[in-house]
Amino acid sequence: MSGVNNSGVVGTMKNLSMPAAQQGFSKFGLLMTLIVLVCVLTFGLKVLPVYIDHNFVKGVAEDMVESGRASSMTQAEVREEVGRGLAINNVRGFDINNITTSINGGDSVISIKYERRIPLFSNVDIVVSFDDRVE
Repeated sequence: MSGVNNSGVVGTMKNLSMPAAQQGFSKFGLLMTLIVLVCVLTFGLKVLPVYIDHNFVKGVAEDMVESGRASSMTQAEVREEVGRGLAINNVRGFDINNITTSINGGDSVISIKYERRIPLFSNVDIVVSFDDRVE
């Protein structure tokens, strides 16, 4: 009895009494996905520029130390040089007084320590702290 199933029906008919599982987003699922996506994008677009600016600050300090210019400069001259580098890279809102210099074993050390407060929404802020030493 090939081609005949137990119910006596010939062929490859599927059981039509059980509907297939539905697939796709519901309206609620789509709304929740959009809300999460907007929150992640808002957070990223507010925090990412702070890290980019910090990398510029740290990069200018690293260039000064690696080239040996920082060891022959006073703290005021180092701050002025960093300030010029930041102006070229369009970094705003950075206080150059957050940069200190010292000598460690004959090598110049530039310390960069500061916090940035970023308003997220309403009365919620994000505080990002940086504390780097460039030797």
